[in-house]
Amino acid sequence: MNKQKKEDLEMYFKPVLYVVILILVLGLVWIIWKYLQNNFEIKQKILLEKQEKQRILREKKQAELKAKKEYENYIKNLDLESDDSITKFVNNKVSFNNIWYIPKNLVQVSWKHIIDGKWWYIKVRKVLKENLEKMAKDFYSDTNNNLVIVSGYRSYVYQKWIKDRGCPDNLCAKPGYSEHQSWLAIDIYSASSKKNWANNNNLKKYFYWFKQNAYKYGFTNTYQKWIKIDGYEIEPWHWRYVGKKFAKYLRENKITEAEFYYKRLEKKSSF
Repeated sequence: MNKQKKEDLEMYFKPVLYVVILILVLGLVWIIWKYLQNNFEIKQKILLEKQEKQRILREKKQAELKAKKEYENYIKNLDLESDDSITKFVNNKVSFNNIWYIPKNLVQVSWKHIIDGKWWYIKVRKVLKENLEKMAKDFYSDTNNNLVIVSGYRSYVYQKWIKDRGCPDNLCAKPGYSEHQSWLAIDIYSASSKKNWANNNNLKKYFYWFKQNAYKYGFTNTYQKWIKIDGYEIEPWHWRYVGKKFAKYLRENKITEAEFYYKRLEKKSSF
């Protein structure tokens, strides 16, 4: 009887045991499968993120290379010859093609943060108005001083009047040879001397700000390397608009437009 019961119990529990074992095995298989699946998904996610980062870096590098090439082409193809060009080069030996040149598209400068030191109602080329006003605004924000412009446009006739009064060649351009005739140049605060700017604390502060920031608005200090290179004495007060890209290039390479111009001439003459 006991033996029979034992056999009956074994017959009853064996299927149950098999089912339990099967369930455990299936559960283990499911756990392993989920683990592998999650691990695969994590690896896939990491791989996709890596590929996305690589794509972004690749596109960024391509964009940088494209921008660099465009920048180099822009510098290479700068127009230093045409009178209307914002990068037209003039100095004591190079004049405007038309010595009576008068630019077009002249606009009135906003008086906010800009003071006309001689009350001539300064007008400038439209291309630089926005940058000049933005520079004056930021200059005021940083120094709590308005930008004082003591000289802007000078016509051929006015420049001739200055020269006829006896202004020497190392300080004043001949008529038809002045950057002021382009309506792109300004003299700030005091058109005096390098010594005066070096000894005046306020002027030194203003010059430092311009030296660090003017290129961001497209301006460069034209005369900073004496007569032999730039054609005139050093003039900390004289700033010329040449556009942001070219101003940045001149600053980064620590050269003046005169150096750039004559280096280009040397390259052309070598071919």
